[in-house]
Amino acid sequence: MKKLVVLFMAMMIATSAFAIVDPDDNMMGFYFDTEADNPCATVPAFTTVPMYLVMTNMTSDALYGFEVGYTIEGNAMVLSTEFDNPSIIDVGQPGNHIVGFGSPTMTAPVTFLATLSVMNMDAALGTIGFTMHGTNPSSMDPAYPVILLAGGELLSVGLSAENGYGAEINGAECGVVATDDVSFDGIKSLYR
Repeated sequence: MKKLVVLFMAMMIATSAFAIVDPDDNMMGFYFDTEADNPCATVPAFTTVPMYLVMTNMTSDALYGFEVGYTIEGNAMVLSTEFDNPSIIDVGQPGNHIVGFGSPTMTAPVTFLATLSVMNMDAALGTIGFTMHGTNPSSMDPAYPVILLAGGELLSVGLSAENGYGAEINGAECGVVATDDVSFDGIKSLYR
């Protein structure tokens, strides 16, 4: 019985230690961590948090640009947007990015496109949602987020959240999970 309890505890620890990146190819999303597995954050009022725009599981080795628009529902503002490729040209407006790269971005399982500095302006700590969509104007009809590949090929991408918010601040699911005040030694002592 002791071995089963220890095995169960080890499995609980092991499963929570791994990040879960979207398994589909060519997915774009907003995340609040650098592992691209957390689209939700709890942020105090009048505090700034980094939010990352990333591509996951790219099927191409290089990325030459992208188009994405986003809207914010709630009381927050994007103070700045820093692109990860220093050779960018963004001809869009804030919240409507039409970006080309002077030199390509080499892709990885998680490819960073930009870091947005987001400030929570909601003193009541209400839900703030970020929804991704196509740009205006768009290179594709209907407008949808796209990436630019070698040879000028445009590829429509999937979104990490097809319905609802792509990322959320102070949403119902963003809260911290409560933990019991029990130690491993306390559980172990039950079986002595």
